[in-house]
Amino acid sequence: METSTPTFDQLPHVVSGLSEKLDRVLDLLEKAGIASHSKQSKPSRRLVYAKEACQIIGKSLSTLYRAVKAPNDPIPSYKRGKLLYFYEDEIYAWIEGGRKHSAAPSLAETAATITASMKRRPRGGYNF
Repeated sequence: METSTPTFDQLPHVVSGLSEKLDRVLDLLEKAGIASHSKQSKPSRRLVYAKEACQIIGKSLSTLYRAVKAPNDPIPSYKRGKLLYFYEDEIYAWIEGGRKHSAAPSLAETAATITASMKRRPRGGYNF
């Protein structure tokens, strides 16, 4: 294989050769399903079934079904007939949405959560 540097007059020929090689590589990658040829295409969402969703979240099938029906923060799912479907990106978004705060909540935040959960206001007021 030659490693000589091209001259200025040879540059158009070298660039066209590189362009043809790049097109062939992109075609091969597209056939293999690794890369899409058009950059403006909408990214496809991957549909997964319940067993694969269990592997993603690392829980059992019964825990997954319980989390789908959870009243406070259910896993986003779709049901057609007897099958339960999930989108992989929605599962990852649900997991990221449950992130704990790294810093401890302030006293004002703690007091606000306590007073919001109280049914009645005490006669003497809040003693924080």
